Amino acid sequence: MHVRDQIRTGMELRNKTTMEIGPLYRPFVLKSEGDVIYVDHADTDTLRKKYASDPTFDVSGIVQVDAVWGDQTLLECLGGRRVDYVIASHVIEHVPNLIAWLQELSLVLNHGGEIRLVIPDKRFTFDIARRLTVFSDIIDAYIRKARRPLPLCVFDFVSSARYVDVHEAWRTKLDIDSLPHYHTYDSALRIAKDALETQNYHDVHCWVFTPCSFARLMREAAQHGLLELECSQYTDTPCNSLEFTVYMRSSANKDAIIESWRKMETSLSDPPAVGTPPEHDAASATVALEKELNDLLERERELRDALKRAQSLVEAYSLSASWRLTRPLRALMRAMRRWKQNDATT
Repeated sequence: MHVRDQIRTGMELRNKTTMEIGPLYRPFVLKSEGDVIYVDHADTDTLRKKYASDPTFDVSGIVQVDAVWGDQTLLECLGGRRVDYVIASHVIEHVPNLIAWLQELSLVLNHGGEIRLVIPDKRFTFDIARRLTVFSDIIDAYIRKARRPLPLCVFDFVSSARYVDVHEAWRTKLDIDSLPHYHTYDSALRIAKDALETQNYHDVHCWVFTPCSFARLMREAAQHGLLELECSQYTDTPCNSLEFTVYMRSSANKDAIIESWRKMETSLSDPPAVGTPPEHDAASATVALEKELNDLLERERELRDALKRAQSLVEAYSLSASWRLTRPLRALMRAMRRWKQNDATT
């Protein structure tokens, strides 16, 4: 199922209010489909200027932003409104303060509301060479009350980003060191210094996840009373994809929250070491089996073709004049073989 269809499955668009964060030019829910609020870190004009030089963006299609989530809280920028659904695709990895961001999302949910996230899996993206985010990383940003990506996150992202072919990452073991960099060390250092010394906002991937590591982070946050959202549903990264999905809903039951994330964590496997193929993933195993099956089927076709050619040669030779002329000789040779066999047994 395409991620767009998956995220929208079961949503009551006409009767509920949806908030979509960072929709840009590809919103999951259109204004014509229901009550939807578009939220971003900047207004529409600023976003169009930001992406004007990016050929992959349809700048003219960027939606009209309804609320700018900047230094104020999400509830403040919504004017006190609450919503039934929150959709955020490839957003959570960008937020400077992951814990506070999730806490603010939970505060704007109506009773029974749900957060639906699409999250990149580092094993198949330009984050492939980066280490996984650990609990102390997100605690550091939480204590600092970060509103902009920290210099450490900026430097790590800019210095480590590599060009990766997602299909190649699924098919084979990649040599991480041979993958070309997006940026140089000098540019990474310069941008990190700018993040420290100015108020400039450098939009980077602050956090790095796999499905399993994300569940572990959420479980740890819940255990320390920092997360009141339970995992209501999730999907592992599909074969030849680079993203997984997680749905969350508010809960006052701490034990249930922890158990929901533990269930997700234990149902998945820890990622292999950097530079090894994702053999732990059932989807990856399926790819290998499909390739083996296709190879066997191709070999079978080759053998069948060879057999047909041999049968054609035998048939052609049996109908030839030389085959008919030598028939008495072949009969005599068979008789002699039988005589020798009988003589050997007496």
